[in-house]
Amino acid sequence: MTGGFFDFKRVRRRLRSPVTTGAGSVDSVDRIILRTQSAHGTGYGEIAPWPGFPTESVEQALEFLRSAQGNLPHLVAAVDASPAPLPCLSAALSSCRLWDKIAGFGGSLPCAGLMTLSVMETDAKVAAGFKTLKVKISPETSEESIHGVMSRFQGLLRLDANGSLDLQGARRWTEFARAQTQVEFLEQPLPVGHSGYASLGPDKIALDESFLTPGGIDWSGTIVVKPLLAGDWDELLGWRATHAGAVVYSSCFETAIGRQGALWLAAQDAAAGTVGFDTLGRFESDGRDRHAHGPAASGLPGYDWAGFWHDLT
Repeated sequence: MTGGFFDFKRVRRRLRSPVTTGAGSVDSVDRIILRTQSAHGTGYGEIAPWPGFPTESVEQALEFLRSAQGNLPHLVAAVDASPAPLPCLSAALSSCRLWDKIAGFGGSLPCAGLMTLSVMETDAKVAAGFKTLKVKISPETSEESIHGVMSRFQGLLRLDANGSLDLQGARRWTEFARAQTQVEFLEQPLPVGHSGYASLGPDKIALDESFLTPGGIDWSGTIVVKPLLAGDWDELLGWRATHAGAVVYSSCFETAIGRQGALWLAAQDAAAGTVGFDTLGRFESDGRDRHAHGPAASGLPGYDWAGFWHDLT
């Protein structure tokens, strides 16, 4: 981007019920919505850190935004020159830069249903038409409970441990996943950097928290990419063009601005698997969701994004 200025708004979103990850329980998230004005027109992006991922915090991002004092070239230069990675800010700036393409995106991508181990919720997801379900597991989860889900659901199942297992538990669940054709993969069984991944091997093991940006990743198994955490999108797409392994794009509980950009990015990858964006309706009614819920994650072509921005408080 050459020339131009920017402004931003910080928003807080409160979940209807807490979400448990390997980093603990989350009951609310702060987001920064970025708006840029340049020769390319108006662009929008979202800074959306998520617990368990080593990105900058909202407060650290705010320091960069305030120090640039609305000058877009100064902000871009500061991000590029930062000795510490700023993947959320870089992703937001990518979204702003590409917004003329993003805003018109109206494609539809198959979406996995996010659920807990509940018979009622399983039946509801099946009735809604989801063909893939993602279930959170923990050290306390039993194999019998997963068999119970599979008995009521004929599609693919993803098991997400969020790095909560020890090596013994990870080996047990890896064996389970490899023995079940219905299980697509076991996601992030061990904490980030755990040496046990070498002994588990890549077959039916997906990395989520262990992947942030393309630099340094060496994994031939499935990789889960959260676009709003993944740094510069041009670099990400360049990496994807040479990466032969499976990639799944996933949400980090973003607003409609971030979701529109992330879905556009996922749609650029013709070989991507079913996306993980079943996060709508999980926040209190704050007006920051706009896309339709369901087994297809679709963009909003022609939407009034300027109106969305002005409605943010």
